[in-house]
Amino acid sequence: MKKNMKFIMKVMVAHFVTYFICGMVFSTLFHYEVLFALGNTKYYMKDVHGTSSLIGPFVQIIRGMLLGAILLLLKDNVLCEKRAWLRLWIIFAGLGIICTPSAAPVSMEGIIYSQLPLEFHIKTAPEILVQTLLFSFWVTGDFKWKIPERIRSSMIVTGISCVGFSLGGVLLTLVLKTDIMEGASDPFAYLIMVIAILIVFLSTAWYLQSKRSISLKVIYYLVCYFAVAVLPTIYNYLTDSILKSPLSLVFSGLPVIVIGLYIKGLYFKDTI
Repeated sequence: MKKNMKFIMKVMVAHFVTYFICGMVFSTLFHYEVLFALGNTKYYMKDVHGTSSLIGPFVQIIRGMLLGAILLLLKDNVLCEKRAWLRLWIIFAGLGIICTPSAAPVSMEGIIYSQLPLEFHIKTAPEILVQTLLFSFWVTGDFKWKIPERIRSSMIVTGISCVGFSLGGVLLTLVLKTDIMEGASDPFAYLIMVIAILIVFLSTAWYLQSKRSISLKVIYYLVCYFAVAVLPTIYNYLTDSILKSPLSLVFSGLPVIVIGLYIKGLYFKDTI
């Protein structure tokens, strides 16, 4: 069971990282904001800056864990064979992309039966094919990366803040009854998110190598709270965003509680 859970976690991380990187690179390269509004595509795909972008990190973590659970069926046979990365990628590309039963983008059924422009199929194909290729290589590779525990834990805390940041924004729009599409259409808001999670990562790495005194603990959690709650709230007020509300100090600050529980778990593990 422990080995299976470790495998599922590996698949989840591989999916999350490759999905995020490929999404950023190819959406910029092929101008997805324009592509998703091309012809009938606007009736098929949601807005690039819509709800899906806000809850994206949380969805991909769940999706990655499901992929891991499914790939357990192949772990002891297909994934152990020579050139397993190529075999897995062919399965993804063949069954999951080209020959998928539904009329999905890039698939044979989608090209023939859907009204999506051919340009859409062509420009979205590279992201899907490259992401699944990198994912397959990562999952089947037996890499012995010696990542320090401090960095690994900092990455987990950063992931918590990233998911919490997204869910906090969704919850705030629901409570304020604002247009969630308009609230997610500001590209600079995503820059604030990147700055926030970068602050969380660096401050966590610093804190985990310290002696964890009471004063440092208070400073650390204040820094985390400032990054994920105060900073976006200040930005919302400065830009007169529809999300400007003191409630953001509450909803966006909830991830700090989860971070605290995780850090406490680390401390407890070190003392036993």
